[in-house]
Amino acid sequence: MDYNKQGMISILGIVIADDEKKICRLIEYLIDWDGIGVELLGVAYDGISAYQLIQEKNPDFLLTDIRMPGMDGLRLIEEAKKRNDSLKCIIISGYKDFQYAQQGMRYGVRDYLLKPINQDDLTRTLKKLVKETLEQKSSQAAQTHMAETIRNYSGELKRVFLKIVLEQKPEERPEKVLKEVQKIHAQEIINSTGRLIIIKPDIEYKEFTKEGYQLLIDKTIEILYLEFASESGDLTVEATDEGIFLLLFHEQPDREELLKALNHVRDRVMGLQDLFPKIYITAIISETARTAGELILHIQRSRISMYDRLLTGTNMIVEEKPPVLEPDKNQSLNHQLSRLLESRPEAFEPDEIKKCLGDAKRIIQTAKEISGLDIKMGLIRLAHYYMDLFGQLDASFDPDPKISCFSEMYEHCIFIDQAFELLEETLLKALHEVMDHLKNREIKPVAYAKQYIEENKGINIKLEELAKNAGFSYAYFSSLFKKETGKTLTEYTQMVRIETARKLLLEKELSISQIAELSGYSDIKFFTKQFKKTLGVSPNEYRKMFLER
Repeated sequence: MDYNKQGMISILGIVIADDEKKICRLIEYLIDWDGIGVELLGVAYDGISAYQLIQEKNPDFLLTDIRMPGMDGLRLIEEAKKRNDSLKCIIISGYKDFQYAQQGMRYGVRDYLLKPINQDDLTRTLKKLVKETLEQKSSQAAQTHMAETIRNYSGELKRVFLKIVLEQKPEERPEKVLKEVQKIHAQEIINSTGRLIIIKPDIEYKEFTKEGYQLLIDKTIEILYLEFASESGDLTVEATDEGIFLLLFHEQPDREELLKALNHVRDRVMGLQDLFPKIYITAIISETARTAGELILHIQRSRISMYDRLLTGTNMIVEEKPPVLEPDKNQSLNHQLSRLLESRPEAFEPDEIKKCLGDAKRIIQTAKEISGLDIKMGLIRLAHYYMDLFGQLDASFDPDPKISCFSEMYEHCIFIDQAFELLEETLLKALHEVMDHLKNREIKPVAYAKQYIEENKGINIKLEELAKNAGFSYAYFSSLFKKETGKTLTEYTQMVRIETARKLLLEKELSISQIAELSGYSDIKFFTKQFKKTLGVSPNEYRKMFLER
């Protein structure tokens, strides 16, 4: 059925053509148009006017005489059917024109009625054609709906397919990714040749804002749809930090046409410089694939190729290239970085960090058979190394947000030098935050520790827990405590306990055993040994020296 914009069922339309006006008026009044669901769209008294009316109103039915001035009924039917093959035509004429009516059958004339018109015959004929037309329209609507449903379902599966692949690491083995795809049977969507294109618009990372970059992504996607979307084709788009990924499944253009289209996209994106001071854009074109496994392989390779723009430069359109080495076989860079870090003392000076990063950059720049992805993984390893050291300084320090931010901003670096500059900024900023945090917390924790030891000298104090409660690692807090007091935590605790024992020994009522316990010693022999080691005399000797005066 036809539906109008409000969702209501539309009635069908008819045009009447006859040079006898009284015949037209008769037909108009003979038929209960509303009752049969047909609207009379207009009446014409010659063939030319009738054809113009058909062009204007686009009726479902034509009721026409054969003999008319300007254009006879047969010619009118022929021309009208060229314009709308589904138009159903009925001839009305006298008996003497029946031979002409027979000729009209080859143009798809559905019925022939003799004059004078019989009301019942005409009504019956129109009802039959209305029923047939509505059934056809309903079938066409159902087919259209089914095709749209299949297209939408297929499009959603392709989006899920692409999303699953991109959620895996670019260095992941394609066969493992395929297993994830097989869980939703998305590999069955590839029933034609597929190809991937990655578009990576870049702005300087120092100019980066999430809102600004999202605007650039949105504008680029609009341009891509204008360039690549087609009624007959299928376009799937997914945007990540790595770039905008397009899956093309429609008839593949040849290489020259594809390069021409991408150059057009690049020019239009570069034309957005009124919004963004400086834009860089890189495009990667994958090889074509006929299976899900092949497509996954090309997507993985294309992603790694996009990382290589730090080595080869931006503002280029390049084709996917296979990695020089399998990712898990390239151990040279990891080995050299490990040796570099092993030789570094745990220094927390900015100059020491800069020197280490400078050495790492030289290792990377002189490495053979290295990819842009290898560089990123190497720099993230350096970030983890130093962030872990900062965590040892300050137990409350959380390195994960810092490393995640570095990884995200790395995607907006244009050259290797920028990547190292970003890492240096990230590490020095983190170090500065840690040191400031420690400075603000150092004095109070030392005073807290001294007070705690004084108040709890009779308890078996666990110094590791004391450091933890102060918010520091034991190693760092011990160093900090000695810097402030001149003694280690153990030495200070011992000093407080001996001083407590010395004062208690002046009281006659307490035994040596009681004094040891009140001073924090559970073993009287150990207490005696430590007391004599510190003051040169035993507890009993000390008591006699002062009580016998």
